Parts: sequence; structure tokens; C-alpha cells
Amino acid sequence: MEAELWRDKQGVLRGEVKEILSFSPYRTPPPCPHYEVCGNCTLQHVSLDFYQSWKKHLVKAALDKWGVRPQQWLPPLFLKGRNRRRATFSLSLKKGKRVMGYYQRRSKLISPIPSCEIALPELMELKNSVEPILSSIAKAGRDVDVFFQKIGDFFEMVFSGPDSLPKTVVQELSEMALIGRISLKTERGIQVLSQTRKLAATFGELRVHLPPASFLQPTLEGEKALVEAVLNACQHSKGPLADLFCGAGTFSGPLLSFGKVSAFESNPHAVRALREAGKNKPLEVLQRDLFLNPLPRKELNLFDTVVFDPPRAGSLEQCKEMARSHCPLLVAVSCNPATFARDASILIRGGYKLKTLQLVDQFLWSHHVEVVGVFTKKP
Repeated sequence: MEAELWRDKQGVLRGEVKEILSFSPYRTPPPCPHYEVCGNCTLQHVSLDFYQSWKKHLVKAALDKWGVRPQQWLPPLFLKGRNRRRATFSLSLKKGKRVMGYYQRRSKLISPIPSCEIALPELMELKNSVEPILSSIAKAGRDVDVFFQKIGDFFEMVFSGPDSLPKTVVQELSEMALIGRISLKTERGIQVLSQTRKLAATFGELRVHLPPASFLQPTLEGEKALVEAVLNACQHSKGPLADLFCGAGTFSGPLLSFGKVSAFESNPHAVRALREAGKNKPLEVLQRDLFLNPLPRKELNLFDTVVFDPPRAGSLEQCKEMARSHCPLLVAVSCNPATFARDASILIRGGYKLKTLQLVDQFLWSHHVEVVGVFTKKP
């Protein structure tokens, strides 16, 4: 392979392939016709066996760095494509031409993407249907981001970039059968422009009416896999249980089958929605920033089981408190093996054992991967 190398502004060495002199035996034709210009999938050109082995190696390498060894590796779960229920497309107008699609790799150029191998087919159909309607909001020199998310049987759209949307555009979009809500991100927060129906997600015993741009797992299949892994880990829990970084209740709802759940979340909109959904259930929802104000060990000791699903940054300060606690069961869900391994090493030094670890790959053809780790400590 011949490549052109350079260093970017941060001093990172970059490269661009100029010519492939000989093909790797692990190389395979990418299934997507937009692979060369799309900035999302980066690993469509490798064989399935190599891809899955590489994902496993990512997790193992992260653990090895911190000396973390699970007692048992559970069978990994690799999900297929065409199942992503959320996606953000960018809209631009350059030299009089409107383009709606994804940014090219390491570029500000947007390539039209009429089809996608990872997104739900109905999401792409909706994106292609609304594209002509959005032509009037594309302004030269100012890109617009359009976020689509399927909630239940309907979609929400959230716009970022413009100061406002023409009423005619909002009206035309609202009349489309699959669109349940249209919102605009502003400096003061998210403004709902139109809502023709309440958008609700079902999490176990709970039906949660989600606020705009709520976080959902990127795929419904991935959500089910993670929930099943958590429930399997908690099958002998006697309660009470805690759900840290609970979001809108992805795990809180299913955990109610084991007893009372105390759910902790910093986002006030998610807290409000979850409280409303669980007002007649044994569910306590508390607004708390666990980065700034982690639960101390005395509070943690009140729980039989603690489930925690932090952002990519992990839960360093919270894990320091958990390591000092006597809670017998901790279940960690992480979308970042690097911070998971760091946090796991803290728990292990505190006396916990990493009983099982399972890889869940719902980010097909990317470098992202999730893990579910189960930690135990004898009283």
C-alpha cells in the first residue's frame, strides 16, 4: 500500500491511501455503495471473522492494560445491520446545490446518502421523503443537522443550526403519518414545534413518554440484549436495587420485577418523565449528578444490587465509592471498554471479583463496542 502521511494541528500522524498494491486476505468488498465517501462505517472492507476477532481484541486489550481478568467470558453477541433507529443527517447548500447526507471522513464535505446498510429501512425512506421539503431551510455557509429517532411506531425529528423553521415546512412535515414530533434546538433548550402524538417507549413494566431527543439505545435489538444480560445477572437479587445513570428507565423498568428500584439521573427532563411513568410502581426517581455527587458507601450499602450505565467517560468517582461499599452485586453496562477497565480495576482493588463479562456489538462496522460486567463481593 502507498499512502501520503502528514501531521494534523494536534500533531497526530494521519494518512491517506493512494494505492493498494496487494490486498489483504481479510479484505472483502464493502456492501454499501457509499462506503468510500461516507464518514460512518469504517470496517465494511474486512471479513466477518476478522471483524469479530478484532472487536474481541479491543475489549481484551483494554482489560489487559489495567490487569483486569474476568472469571468467565460469556458468549459475545454480534448484531446485524439495518437496525439503527436513530441517525443524524446534515443538510447544506453549496454553489446552489442542496445536499443531505453524512460528512465524509475527516472532512466538512457532505455526501448524499440515499441508502444505508446500518439504519432501519423505514428511517431511510423517511429521510428521503422529507429531503425535498427541507430544501428551503438550507442556507449557504450554514449547515443544518437533522436528527431522526424512532420511538415505538413513530419518529421524532430534531433540528440543529437554524434560528427557526418556516411554518409551512413544519406543517408539511407534521402531516406525514410517521412523524410524531418536530423540535428545534435553541440556546434556551429544545423547543417543540409540533407534536401530533405522544411518543412513548416501553421499558419492562413502564411506559415512558419521552421528552425530545431522549437517549435510547441505538438499536432495539441492542437494548433487548443489554436488558437481558442485566436481568440474567440480577436473577437472584432480593432487592432493593439501584439504577445509576438511569436515563429514561431502560433498565429501571425491567428491574422492577425484582423489587423496589431507586433510579438516579441528572437530566431533569428524563427524571420527570420517569417519575410520571412510575408513580404507581415501587420506583423512586432522584435527580442527582453522580459525577459531582456520587452515592457514598453508606447509601450504597442499603442496596442488594446496583446497576450502572455511565456515559463514555465512565464513572470514576462513583466507582471509588462502590469499591468501599459492601453491596454484594454490581452490574456494569459500558459503551467504552477503556473506561470500563479503569473503573473495574478500582472495584477489584476494593475487593470485588469480576465474575462474568459479555461483549455486545450493536455498533456494526465501527470501533465502538459495549460490555456488561458482573461484579460480586462477599459480605
